[in-house]
Amino acid sequence: MTDLQVLQAETREIITDLLNDGSDPNALYIIEHHIAHHDFDKLEKIAVEAFKAGYEVSEAEEFEDDNGKVIFCFDIISEVELKPEIIDAQQKELIPLVEKFAGLYDGWGTYFEDPNASDDEYGDDGEFFEEEDDA
Repeated sequence: MTDLQVLQAETREIITDLLNDGSDPNALYIIEHHIAHHDFDKLEKIAVEAFKAGYEVSEAEEFEDDNGKVIFCFDIISEVELKPEIIDAQQKELIPLVEKFAGLYDGWGTYFEDPNASDDEYGDDGEFFEEEDDA
């Protein structure tokens, strides 16, 4: 069982560190919640449920854990303001889903957002996620 209080403390530390390093407090941030499982089929069920809940999901990757056992990993992705209450709410939604399929929630990460950048690294419209054209 994941300790939400520990995760909340980590979230606040990550956000504080980013902002203290000069990351843009007004930017939208790509939040990647890291998920792992030894059973690919169960990992896939987590991905499907996260997608149904409105999140983007990355392609699964295969690694070996410290014991040489195969483990599968992917990210559940969103684009939000860098506010702890938003990430807390995402974790409260995602962790029970991950635990339902006996997966491992391995925290979250994001990227530094330069407030002085002259162009948007995610495209002209400032959106990370591509809108599908109905053509």
